Amino acid sequence: MMTKIKTLAAAVAAIAASNGYAQGFYVDEQSAIRLGDAFSAGAAAISDASVAAYNPAAMLATREELAINLSAISVQSEFKGDATTGVGTTAIQGDKAEADNFDLLPTLYYVNHLDNTLAFGAFINAPYATGTDFGDNSVARYAVTESEITGIDAGASFAFQLTESTSMGLSVIAQYMNAKMATAINTTALCLGELDASTCANLGVDPAELGNNTHDGLFVLEGNNVAFGFTAGALTQFDHGGRLGINYRSRVVHDLKGSAAVSFSDSAAGFTSLAGLENTSARGSVQITTPESANLSYSQEFGNLTLQSDVQWTKWSRFDQLNIESRNSTVAMLTAEPQQHQWRESFRFALGANYRLSEQLTVRTGMALDRTPIGDKNAKIDFAFADYRAISLGMTYEISDGLDLDAGYQHTLQQNRDIDQNELTSTGSRLNGEVTTDVNSFALGLRWAL
Repeated sequence: MMTKIKTLAAAVAAIAASNGYAQGFYVDEQSAIRLGDAFSAGAAAISDASVAAYNPAAMLATREELAINLSAISVQSEFKGDATTGVGTTAIQGDKAEADNFDLLPTLYYVNHLDNTLAFGAFINAPYATGTDFGDNSVARYAVTESEITGIDAGASFAFQLTESTSMGLSVIAQYMNAKMATAINTTALCLGELDASTCANLGVDPAELGNNTHDGLFVLEGNNVAFGFTAGALTQFDHGGRLGINYRSRVVHDLKGSAAVSFSDSAAGFTSLAGLENTSARGSVQITTPESANLSYSQEFGNLTLQSDVQWTKWSRFDQLNIESRNSTVAMLTAEPQQHQWRESFRFALGANYRLSEQLTVRTGMALDRTPIGDKNAKIDFAFADYRAISLGMTYEISDGLDLDAGYQHTLQQNRDIDQNELTSTGSRLNGEVTTDVNSFALGLRWAL
């Protein structure tokens, strides 16, 4: 029973951090223009209507437009190393722990100038949208088989002119989050942890089958919530084409409420009946916070060339521990100890350039370094992020007066992270080895001047 419930807690942790496309569980592929320069303009950009989300203060310096984007994100992850169970000497049998995930993320942005000093904007995007599927029979199945997280923002933005050179902005965000997680239950290890080998054998759980999936159970957790946050920013435009932008995004606290379902193999019915374990479902909740962040950005125009830079700080230390709450007294008792993660605050640095080749064509490039918020002892198969290094290319083509096509591509240098995920006393498994992650992103966008 302890293993089953601790598996639930580990599952929630995996949901919160599963294979993001930047650091932590934030997905930054929300604009084709910004993807093409590695998001290096940050809060100083005035290139498209996505400023409604990235820095609403810039809406007065951006043309009135409607912008739609579609991002395609490919993520490949693979674990290489030892997967063991029992006391750590028995190999877990199964397929390779590898996941190949592909996501399509649509976004919509709108900017309208009410007059020369006021602007209104709106946006819908998906800054938290990711998933992992290692399969039901991988060697990592007791840590995670499948996880999905979707976070959708819908926001209204406002900007006003504070001085001749400085504008201020504010956005109000409604954020919907849905999370789903599935993991296998190591019933054989659970039996051997509670009873001696001969008793387990008499109950139909042969100790010789430790490490295979004959008696595996399954745990599935799903929950959702809507919560609110805000962004606030400022933009100052200098003489000779310089721009300085700052933007702050608040934390959003989610109380995910949903259900957890547990099922066991019929072959283990003798043991599960004796242990009081049933195929059951129960209501529960867990609190997850999407952390606050701040951007400081500078952009400088030199004729047809624009150079830009951005520094972003994110308070990933919000992801410190997870507490599961349930009215089920057994669940509440056995999950009284929070799951510890102890992430740390991190910084992202980006540099980029745009060059106008002709009246119709602009090309861009950029590079970014996102420092990992995860210390060595806290790296696990679902969040084994190393420092994130990305290179981007992009372009904008003016199809006609007031209609532009944007494209961006970003390649992330392979991430390699050593892990020693020792959960022999909880999920009944230990993963010791290396996780490699490759990410490639492509986006297309259309913008209509209003």
